[in-house]
Amino acid sequence: MLITPFQKAVQHRVQLIPILLLTITMVLFSCKKTAPTEDKKLVIKDLFVEREPYNFILGTHAISGSYQFTTNVSLIEQAQKVREMGSNILKISLGKDATSIYKINETFPSKTTLELFSNNAAYKIACDMDFKYIFLWVHTLTNVDWKSTISPKNEKILYDEMYKFATYLLNRYDNSGKTFFIGNWEGDWLLIPNYDASVTPSAASLNNMAKWFQIRQRAIDDAKAASTSKNVYMYHYIEANLVKKGMNGQPCVAQSVIPQVNVDLISYSSYESIKGPNYDAKKNDLTAAFNYLESKLQPKPSLPFSKRVFIGEYGFQADATRPTTLQQQFNQSKEIMKIAFELNLPFALHWQMYNNEYDNITKASKNMSLINEQGEKTRLYSLHQDFYQKMNAYLKEEKLKNNTYPTSEQFRTKAIEVLSTLTF
Repeated sequence: MLITPFQKAVQHRVQLIPILLLTITMVLFSCKKTAPTEDKKLVIKDLFVEREPYNFILGTHAISGSYQFTTNVSLIEQAQKVREMGSNILKISLGKDATSIYKINETFPSKTTLELFSNNAAYKIACDMDFKYIFLWVHTLTNVDWKSTISPKNEKILYDEMYKFATYLLNRYDNSGKTFFIGNWEGDWLLIPNYDASVTPSAASLNNMAKWFQIRQRAIDDAKAASTSKNVYMYHYIEANLVKKGMNGQPCVAQSVIPQVNVDLISYSSYESIKGPNYDAKKNDLTAAFNYLESKLQPKPSLPFSKRVFIGEYGFQADATRPTTLQQQFNQSKEIMKIAFELNLPFALHWQMYNNEYDNITKASKNMSLINEQGEKTRLYSLHQDFYQKMNAYLKEEKLKNNTYPTSEQFRTKAIEVLSTLTF
């Protein structure tokens, strides 16, 4: 086939884009801020991903990962991969180990969450990309240990840390259309050592966690109330991961902590409820878990979500030497995606873009990533990418035809239809 000069020009431009992106982000390093100009928002645009400003529900994580393929900061590399895939949802960490996992070089370690974000260009570069929904793992970078008794002095430290960080985000992203979700990593594991689900956390630990979450929620609510920013949104969520313990009447985050906090949303790290042998079993387990979680929420009618519970993590392992397990992984993941739409959940986030799960004995990869250790895009990557492309085309068509986007119910119906067409 003959290639016209115009086609050659387009091809050349497309080939240059990733090089330009890499160059930009390599120059905009993630060390401590040295000049006021570094605080300006960076707008990165490319030709790979043109998507509508709509909630596609399905997303992934850009947290951890035991490998990378550029000399860039891992946070930026993973954020770019999420964006190139077609997602407008980003989930990243601002925990104490974030500089280590993202290979961010800090001359002086940050002492608050705001310092970590504002003093390191990598965070601003990632969040300045045109992600519409940004989830942030935030705990505390202060020396306050909330697991101990929280004194009035320490309460103020925790409150101020969250209030100042929330205020900074609201100001920086004024009129951006972005929505930020600030929450924790799997709450039950924060209470229990050594991932031992049989351990019962003490009443004191549960109450201290509840107080910690109350402080965070109040700080975010107060920051929002004081802010004059427009068209930027922020919510606080609590993540639980041993929900079945609560359903059996045992002390845990869902049973003992969440009822004490007027939290915006609940995230469910859902591995315990997605192990059913078939679709119906998975749906029944997830439905029961989410019904239970919703029963623990206090009324909060001002929130723009028909459901205030979502899947914060799900994922399935596979063995690369056994191809049938890869297909099984694909099918199981698609089942969870479909269930998320059927249950009208606002989000379902897959774990994750780069793998960090390995067998303790053999050290073999558990292949839970969308891009594997060899840099290959897996079928799970394609599943997400194909879904985004088809749903984006649907949104454009509906907007052109009706001068408005489809309702959330129409979108969910179409999403289920599209998922049924995507095969391994």
